[in-house]
Amino acid sequence: MKKIPYKTDQDNPTILAYKEAVEKGKKDQHVLPRENGWIVKSLLSEKISQFFNTQHEAAKFAESIAKNLGTAVFVHDLDGRIVDRKDY
Repeated sequence: MKKIPYKTDQDNPTILAYKEAVEKGKKDQHVLPRENGWIVKSLLSEKISQFFNTQHEAAKFAESIAKNLGTAVFVHDLDGRIVDRKDY
């Protein structure tokens, strides 16, 4: 009978890949609308990285962070929906 790996099996490559993807995803940069402007924020931090007057400026800043971290940028519209994603 074949052994089925449990989620507690820390040596399972599938589980390790999933954990790495989750940790990397927490570092993704999100461009979000706020009153009178746009912010850049990662899921790891409650703090706002930066405030910008335009979505374009915020996206450029988020891209520079994502390039350094090797993560992604998610650009949201005024309703909060994701309208663009770029992976680095």
